[in-house]
Amino acid sequence: RHLQAAPTTCFSLSLSLQLEYAGASPVQLRFLRLHSRLATQKVSYSCRPAPEQGQPQPEKEIRFLADSREQSYAASLQGCVLDNESSITDTIFQFTTEELSLLPLRDLAVFHNGDASHQFGFTVGPVCFS
Repeated sequence: RHLQAAPTTCFSLSLSLQLEYAGASPVQLRFLRLHSRLATQKVSYSCRPAPEQGQPQPEKEIRFLADSREQSYAASLQGCVLDNESSITDTIFQFTTEELSLLPLRDLAVFHNGDASHQFGFTVGPVCFS
């Protein structure tokens, strides 16, 4: 007896003002959703605190807009803290869903108190259907 892994199709993010995925037309996404049972996507938040900053920053709220544009995910980001091992703090968000219309993510927003004493960025990984 041989076990065969389910085929997986992934689309990578291209740079633009909105989150758009190279090679992922609406027709192709619809086809993938019809023939898949699971979708996954990973987003990494990285921040670098200012060296003079001694206290951790307050938490920030982040919202991820689903592909359906009718639903969003909300989460809290921990304050950016300088430690001895690294000057960059990473937080990983892993999205896995059987509701295939929710992925890929289309937009994200960070809500904070206006504190701009650190640098931060996001890396949006590919969306994979299997």
